[in-house]
Amino acid sequence: MTTKAFESKLDFHNDGQLSLFFLGAGSAFQKSFYQTNLFVVKGDTHLLIDCGTLCPYVLEKEYSTKISSIKNLILTHPHADHIGGVEEIALTAYYISKQPVNIAIPPSFKKKLWNESLRGGIQFSERGKMTFNDYFSELPIKRLQKKPFEMYETNIGSINIKLFRTRHVTTRLDSFKNSQISYGLIFDDKVLFTGDTQFNPSQLKFLLERFNKVERIFHDCDVSGFSVGVHASYEQLKTFPDEIRAKMLLCHYNEKMLTVDAVKDGFEGFVQRGIYYNF
Repeated sequence: MTTKAFESKLDFHNDGQLSLFFLGAGSAFQKSFYQTNLFVVKGDTHLLIDCGTLCPYVLEKEYSTKISSIKNLILTHPHADHIGGVEEIALTAYYISKQPVNIAIPPSFKKKLWNESLRGGIQFSERGKMTFNDYFSELPIKRLQKKPFEMYETNIGSINIKLFRTRHVTTRLDSFKNSQISYGLIFDDKVLFTGDTQFNPSQLKFLLERFNKVERIFHDCDVSGFSVGVHASYEQLKTFPDEIRAKMLLCHYNEKMLTVDAVKDGFEGFVQRGIYYNF
C-alpha cells in the first residue's frame, strides 16, 4: 500500500490501481472528522460507498466535486450518517444529470431503504408518483452464501466487490436476524472494509481465511467504548493478534482517538481523511 495526498479535485480516473479515499473518517455526529463515507476509484471506474448527511457538503466544499458527478453507489446500511445525502444524489441525478445513479444493493436492503428511508421524501414529483427505479439503475448482484452470514458479489466496472452482512445495533450479540441490516465490503479480494459492525472476531477470522490475500483491514472503531452493542470498541480491537492489528486502520472514530496511540498499540493507525490509499 502507498498513499497520496489530495491535490485540488477528486480523481475519477487513475492508472488502474485500486484507490480508497475517505471523504470523512468520523462517527455519526462527529463534525471535525466528518462521517465515514468512502470514494473508490480504479482505472476509469469510480464508486461512492455511503452518502451521509454531510457527504454532499464535504464533496463540494472540501474536495471541489459536485454530488451530481457520482454515477456509481453502494450503501452499507440505512443510518443517516451513511444515507442522509442519498436523497440529494437521487434528485440531482433525476433533474440535473437526467440519468439514474447505478447502485448495487441486496434485494432485502433495497426494499427497506425505499420503504423506510427514501420514499417519504422523493416518491412524489410534479411528474407523478415515483419509484426506486426512477432514481436508481440496479446493477447485477448475486448471493454467494446464506450462512454463516449472507454474502453477495457484484462488479462495478473494473472493481470486484463482496458484500458481507455485519452485526450492527442489537442487544443479542450472536444474532444477525435481530440486528440493523448492514454490510461490510471486500474490494478485489485484497482490501476489507467492515462498515459499521460490532466486535465479531469469528467473522473476521472466517473472511481472512477465505480471502487470504487481504492486505489491509479498515475497521469500525468506537474509541469512547460506550456503544459496544453498536460498534467495535478500541479495547476489543486491541485483543486481535499482532499480525491482524498490524494491517488494521481504524475509522468511524470520535475525538477521543486523540487520547490513544494506535501505532504503539500495534495497529497500523487511524484512517486519515483526504488521502488516497493505493493498492
